[in-house]
Amino acid sequence: MRLAPEDQQATLLVASGTFMIAAGLTCWWFGLDWRLHYSLHLSPMHAPLVRRLSALGGAMTMIPIGLIGFGFLLARKRRADAAWLFLTVAIGRLGIEGLKLVLGRPRPPVEDWLDHVTSWSFPSSHSAGTMMTCVALALLFGHGDGAILLALLAALFIGWTRVALGVHWPSDVMAGWGIGLVWIGLAMSVRNAIAPTEPGDRGPSVGSEEG
Repeated sequence: MRLAPEDQQATLLVASGTFMIAAGLTCWWFGLDWRLHYSLHLSPMHAPLVRRLSALGGAMTMIPIGLIGFGFLLARKRRADAAWLFLTVAIGRLGIEGLKLVLGRPRPPVEDWLDHVTSWSFPSSHSAGTMMTCVALALLFGHGDGAILLALLAALFIGWTRVALGVHWPSDVMAGWGIGLVWIGLAMSVRNAIAPTEPGDRGPSVGSEEG
C-alpha cells in the first residue's frame, strides 16, 4: 500500500528524529560528549551576541510565536488545525520538561557556562521546543519543502548555540532535535488518521484551510 504524501512526511520525520535520538544517546553512553563539548565551546568574547540569538529559541519567544499562530488559525476558522497546533506544542513541551526531571542529568561544568540556566540538562528544551514549534508552523503555513527546511535550520542553529554557550552537552541537543521531530511526526500521523485526505478531497488536513 502506497502512503499518502502526508503520511510519508510523518514517517520521514519520525525516522529522522529516531536517528537523532540514537546519535545523542550514543554520544552520552560512549563518553563522546566531553570531546565535542570542548571542541564546540564558544569564546567568551562572542557570548553576548550568541546569548541573544539563543534566547530566540527559549520558551519566552517560542510560546508567544506558537500562540500567534494559534490565534491566526482561529481567525481563519481553521479550528482543527488550531487545536492540533496547541495540543502538539503544549503537550510536547510539558513532556520535555517532565523528561528532564525524570532523568536529572547534570549540565556541563558550571565554569564553562556562558549563559544562566537552572533546569536539568537532558534533553535540551531550546532544541526540542524550537523544532516542534517551527516545524509545526511550517507544516500549517508553509508552501512546499522550503518552509520545513527553514524550520529545521532554525532549530539546528538554536541547538548549536546551547552547546556553544557551554550549557548543554551535544547529546542533549541531538536528543532534543530528535524528540521534537518524532513528536511532530507522530502528531501528524494522528491528525491524518482522524481527518484523512483522500485523492481529490479538499477537506481539512494539516496545512489546509477549513471553512
